[in-house]
Amino acid sequence: MIFVDFRSKRKDDNFDLIFPDWESGENVAFLSPHDDDALLGAGYLLTAVLRHGGFPLIMIMCKGDAGYSNEGEKYRIVDVRKDEALSAYGRLGVPPFRIQFLDIPDFSLMPHVNRMVFENSGLFLEQIRTFRQEKISRVVFSSGNFEHWDHTAVYYMGIYNSPQAGDPVLVDLGEPQKIKSYLVYSVWGDFAPSFEGDGDLRASKGILADEEVEEKITTAIKDFNSQEKIFAGIMDHRKKRKCEQRYLELYQDVELRRPTDFNPYFEVIKKI
Repeated sequence: MIFVDFRSKRKDDNFDLIFPDWESGENVAFLSPHDDDALLGAGYLLTAVLRHGGFPLIMIMCKGDAGYSNEGEKYRIVDVRKDEALSAYGRLGVPPFRIQFLDIPDFSLMPHVNRMVFENSGLFLEQIRTFRQEKISRVVFSSGNFEHWDHTAVYYMGIYNSPQAGDPVLVDLGEPQKIKSYLVYSVWGDFAPSFEGDGDLRASKGILADEEVEEKITTAIKDFNSQEKIFAGIMDHRKKRKCEQRYLELYQDVELRRPTDFNPYFEVIKKI
């Protein structure tokens, strides 16, 4: 695999271009709105984490109950999709105990982002507890570009909830665990360049994978047999990833809680 940083205009086989100061043995949380999203949008990164000695944890938020394409599947689709997910991620080397099913109904994830007082049904506490107990050091989550309401909810979890894992709050949930870095992936195409001004590339990082990796991901995607009709357009779009003899997967860097640099303000004050 070749890793690309579009901001510094560098490409290399050094995984630090994707996750700065990477160390073998790190735990990486992939927040997946539905069972297939992390595979569709971050399959190369998932593979790269495993190849570089990391341990991915797939957190699947919704149970996939809306993902049936004919009425006869309605009452068994959830169980079918769980089996498909275990098979698909297992094909890449993720064991069942590293896959969490949080079982929120489709199209209803947003209210569960919070802590929720009633019946303790929010996912905030569960997320913080998991990050601390599993010693998560990197978090990868879906785009907030309104691809799907559940995808947007996961984006909010990533940018607002995840940093709390490192704060000295709610210490009964585990020892605070600081997250080193965050990446956003897109399932359907959020990172198209805007071509405004000098041509803004909305993704900041990328992974170039060879034919073998793309075929492995595609085969895993096909394990979601129940989603074949839903995937049709997405699979056609994957063909556009090809760049010469490799395939490109894009990400956005997210820098949270960036401290203010006061120096530019000081310079203006001197001139006033």
